[in-house]
Amino acid sequence: MRVRFCAVASILALVLAPTSVVAQEATPTAPAWPGYVPKLFRWDEDYGFLRNAADPVPYPLRLKYLPIGDASQAYVSFGGDYRLRVDDYGHPDFGMRAAPGFTSLQQRFLLHADAHFGSELRVFVQLGGDLESGRKPVARPSDHSHPDLAQAFVDWSFDPSDERWRLRVGRQEVAIGRYIAVRDVTNIRRTFDGARLDGNFAGWTITGLAARATRNRPAAFDDTPDSKDGVALVVVEHPLPIDNFKLDLAVIEHDNKVARYAPGVGDERRKTFGVRVFGSRDGWDFDAQVSYQTGSFAPIGSPALEIRAIGAAFEGGRTFALPWSPRLALRIDAAGGDGNAKDRRLGTFDLPYPNLSYLTDAGIFAPRNVRDLQPFVSLSPISSLTLTAGAEFLWRNSTMDAVFSAIDTPVIAPGGHGNYVATEPYLRFDWRINPLLEWQGAVVHAFPGSALESSGGRHGLSYAYSSLTARF
Repeated sequence: MRVRFCAVASILALVLAPTSVVAQEATPTAPAWPGYVPKLFRWDEDYGFLRNAADPVPYPLRLKYLPIGDASQAYVSFGGDYRLRVDDYGHPDFGMRAAPGFTSLQQRFLLHADAHFGSELRVFVQLGGDLESGRKPVARPSDHSHPDLAQAFVDWSFDPSDERWRLRVGRQEVAIGRYIAVRDVTNIRRTFDGARLDGNFAGWTITGLAARATRNRPAAFDDTPDSKDGVALVVVEHPLPIDNFKLDLAVIEHDNKVARYAPGVGDERRKTFGVRVFGSRDGWDFDAQVSYQTGSFAPIGSPALEIRAIGAAFEGGRTFALPWSPRLALRIDAAGGDGNAKDRRLGTFDLPYPNLSYLTDAGIFAPRNVRDLQPFVSLSPISSLTLTAGAEFLWRNSTMDAVFSAIDTPVIAPGGHGNYVATEPYLRFDWRINPLLEWQGAVVHAFPGSALESSGGRHGLSYAYSSLTARF
């Protein structure tokens, strides 16, 4: 590939060279400290089991359980994350505006303290800082920041009758299926300022949220709740009569005063009603979701439009009891587009807070006005390593609507010829080297289809990324 990508490989080789020693000293399936496996959501870890540990543990793992005073149930846990990530793009706009390729080097620093005061009260505080260089034309707000408050919340757990509930108030990460993602591909993960309630009632698992998205700013300790971006939701889940299968029902209201669609930028209030069925059995797995959206969108300087949109997603596969545990799978997505620009309605489907790499790791397109078919195969040569190869075939649903980028700017304007957008073959790997180190990467190439070519997209887009994450 190009010289720039060779430079990326050289940087990663230098960074990852020391990890080979670590990999030899600790096997992925036998952690140095049994019970210690850092998670993506650090607040999901609980080290209360160390209260009666017979043997002392070494530093820095000893920082996971420090008693507070003489209280038998109170302790504080300290931890941190460091991630180095390199993203490389060639022809990022398919040559339509001759945008230059670039290599972006990103660093994420996180430190947290998790204090438990018995089984009812918990305080979690996480500080973060982020560096980025190389992105063109400019860095995104989620790419860089001086030290800031990444998360800070209080949990109160209570047990009315035989059920357990938890109220969380403050700045927090939220992940709700495909609707709300933490946006881990960027340096600064998405957070919300507000209140969340989780609990169980009569066999149902219930999650409620009322919050505003956190507005990321570049200076130190200046992030604030975004007055232009709020969400309220209720999601309930219940087991189905089929073993290991569940049903989810979701109602989400997203209030976005700077929403962007083909008619322009304006004030949107969108309600999403979703149904999801998912589970696995006898080597098969199944996850299907359908959503219907209503509401209104008022572009600046134009009459308000009534929202009526539909979206659906499916992923299913089979894992075989063979060496390397091969899994053959198929993914299908459909996000409605606007079919008539003059009918005072908006048919563009929009996930409230999607993952920027929802469709592929390259993060080229948003799940709006598109449908895709994505067959892929995954292999695990060892339990800690997953290799995936596949291809995405992407179409637009309506020529009367735009095709949007992952940050909601139009890639293909309404009009043009043809519906086929792109073919995107890809390779991906995820290797948990040991409990403290994880290495991920992917290579994607997008070949333009007739819809892109009719808009001037004559060049294929190439993308590669690699990241090394250390957690303690």
